[in-house]
Amino acid sequence: MGSEELLAALRCEGERKLALIRQEATTEAARLREEADAAHDRLRDRMNQEQTRAVAAAQDAIIAKADREARHLTLAAEEELANRLLELARRLLPRLRSDDYPAKFSRLAAELPPVAWERVRVNPEDAGLAASHFSGAKVVMDGTICGGMDAEAEGGRVQVVNTLEKRLERCWPDLLPILLKEVKEGA
Repeated sequence: MGSEELLAALRCEGERKLALIRQEATTEAARLREEADAAHDRLRDRMNQEQTRAVAAAQDAIIAKADREARHLTLAAEEELANRLLELARRLLPRLRSDDYPAKFSRLAAELPPVAWERVRVNPEDAGLAASHFSGAKVVMDGTICGGMDAEAEGGRVQVVNTLEKRLERCWPDLLPILLKEVKEGA
């Protein structure tokens, strides 16, 4: 084998090895590209999931805050309505004095326990009714009382308030839900 043949054989072997190295490099580069693409896809999917969770969490927080504010506004509106209804009911109490008020006063007086009442506070228009129902008691006129009476005995140790205002106050917790329901149904 001559030097030219040796050089040709070495060149041929070198080209074959170079082609093999190029093919391996191309294959390795393709594999690395696929791995990088897969890693990129996984990262993008994870980021999308995290973004979706973050958006959902932000939405939940915004909705929860809006719900709290709506409940607060609703409660404030209902409280304002309840206050207006109570004020209206207080303003309407004088209407209970119409027509058969003396009979109403008698029923209110009859509800009191049989005690020697010493002092009875009543509306000034009820002075005569109080004197006839509570003989022996000092009748005190009080313009803040719409109707009924505030009676005291035993030096003030026994007191019964049976005024229209007090009866409204006592029944208001039961009456208010009924009124609110009627207002809502009528709205």
